[in-house]
Amino acid sequence: MSETFARPQAPWALRLLPPFPAVAHRVLALVSQKDVSIREVGDLVKMDSSFAAELLRFANSAMMGLRREVRSLSHAIIVVGLDRVKTMATLVAVNRMVRSSVRIEALRKVWIHSLVTALIAEKAARATGQAGDSAYTAGLLHNLGTLGLMSAYPDEYSRMLEVSNDYGFDLLETERDLFEIDHCQAGAYMAHDWNFPDELSAAIATHHGEPVANGVSLDNLVKVSWRLSDTLGYAAFSPDKDWPYEELMAFLPKAAAARFGKSPEEVKEELDKRLTEVPN
Repeated sequence: MSETFARPQAPWALRLLPPFPAVAHRVLALVSQKDVSIREVGDLVKMDSSFAAELLRFANSAMMGLRREVRSLSHAIIVVGLDRVKTMATLVAVNRMVRSSVRIEALRKVWIHSLVTALIAEKAARATGQAGDSAYTAGLLHNLGTLGLMSAYPDEYSRMLEVSNDYGFDLLETERDLFEIDHCQAGAYMAHDWNFPDELSAAIATHHGEPVANGVSLDNLVKVSWRLSDTLGYAAFSPDKDWPYEELMAFLPKAAAARFGKSPEEVKEELDKRLTEVPN
């Protein structure tokens, strides 16, 4: 079962966090309902023309793997399916939130790390019969607190990362010293404030916890996936522990571990290719 947690009280650092786009929030809520129609989702997305355009752009990206051009929202929703629409809506929303701050190199590393974690979590989940789209979303948002803080305070957060990396400071402690909250707590607050599902909120809040062997819960897949992202060379900041690739693979169920390449070099090659398919 996923871990539970108490919602932290919002400190001053969260007052400047950018809001989750209202249309994206409504799309996620609507798509999660039973018996929702394609027309309902399409009509809702059309209410925000820029969001609709971005959603179409993602539907036509190589990342989605479609063989023909998608020209209408209804067509996009039919082709990719409602579960994938949730993933696209989340990706568009978060991409919009961090767009300006990722111009700073240190913060762009955080975004790349999140994308790689999402790809790893999705692959591991599908191999064990879990919902790949939910795992992708959880992997993408596991550092939601980091993405929020770096969007609100790009210069300050970038300098904090540089100092932490140079002197080997504990990241969570340094965040609490500077912002009076760490990114796990910030992510938990944001997830609750944006009405994310409990399972997703728990995965965000607890991702720095230790993984367990053969665990197929969403939060455990995320705990393994972000550490794999670090080990494969996509670390956003200096890890507090160097995890061997084989040791992390042992935490995954055998069906999931078998889906990845025999060597970390093979896995990294595939991930590098996937990253080129993600729209900027």
